[in-house]
Amino acid sequence: DHRDLHSFPTRRSSDLHFVLGFEEEHIDTHFWYNVLPTISKDNSVMESLRKKSIEKLHSAIIFSSVWDGVGSASLPIFIKKFKEANIDSLSIVVLPSKIQPKDAHFNACGALENCLATDGATVLLLERDQIESYEGVDRKGEPIKGNMIANYLLNLFLAKNTLVEEITELSRTFNTKLFTALLVTGSSYNIFGSLDNMLNAALLNPFLNFDLPSASLLYVLLRMPLRLKEKLPRGKIELTITNWFKEKTTLQSIYITEPIYTQDMTDRIDAVLFIGGFEATKMLSDMETKVKSLKDHAVEKGFITEDWKVVAKIETAPNIAEILKVVEPPKVDDSKIVNKEATIEETINVNGNEGFEGATIAEPPISIDEPKNAEE
Repeated sequence: DHRDLHSFPTRRSSDLHFVLGFEEEHIDTHFWYNVLPTISKDNSVMESLRKKSIEKLHSAIIFSSVWDGVGSASLPIFIKKFKEANIDSLSIVVLPSKIQPKDAHFNACGALENCLATDGATVLLLERDQIESYEGVDRKGEPIKGNMIANYLLNLFLAKNTLVEEITELSRTFNTKLFTALLVTGSSYNIFGSLDNMLNAALLNPFLNFDLPSASLLYVLLRMPLRLKEKLPRGKIELTITNWFKEKTTLQSIYITEPIYTQDMTDRIDAVLFIGGFEATKMLSDMETKVKSLKDHAVEKGFITEDWKVVAKIETAPNIAEILKVVEPPKVDDSKIVNKEATIEETINVNGNEGFEGATIAEPPISIDEPKNAEE
């Protein structure tokens, strides 16, 4: 059973990708609460980043599915570790499919509840069903289908040096940790005719089933050819997007970051609209209801608390004096005494050898495409 956590330094010129698998044959990785204590103690990822990063790391992107034990346990832990290291982080989180079993949703629920309780969490929620059913085109007009969109998103995010800094600042200012996205990919301005039409098309395929009228925050990242800059200046883009949202929700804040300009001769535009502040209580409540039996069982067994915290297990040191306590033996022949002493010694040796070995980390081959520079 092997799971991966992907962590990406967000320097545009960097080719540093880390894909570390957490494997420990003695630890059951099926549920998040079994894995979390081990990952909490492990500093391999942070040490690898420090050693391999030429300059000080200021921001990072975490990409994780949360239906398995390792992914769901790793997410809040690494958000916390990055926060403690004064590194801003953006987490791209893939939620389980509706048809996945109940235990997958239990892990996802545990991950989200712990993220919400973790300082520095800025989480972009994407549903697995929406990712796998996605159909679009890239900037060259080539098809993008299913999971390919994850690579496309990562390349776009890594092309904007200030993305994580800006979105996390918005998250902190308005105390909003959960976001989702509307996505425009490779849309021809000549074919669609306007940004409004592109946004209307994006709204038909949201990456999360959420309540748009309750949303209050918007951050917009665009990538477009430099030759469209005069036709679509930043001010016009901001006005168009503001008017489009005015009919759908009342936003407290709208931030249109400086677009990424490319040198190609196409008229194709990419845009990611980070939408935050939406009502997430019902979504989390529905998830908790679905997994109530699993949660109740975990609480009853003492694995977690009602507020989704892992119960710390205190190991009591054995009473050596009691183990080695000398009991006056009855009078027997010498051969029986020798055998009994041997038996006691063997028993003590067996007890002394119990325990788990330390967790190990494997580095599987990287399967994520290399980020592309904005100029490509």
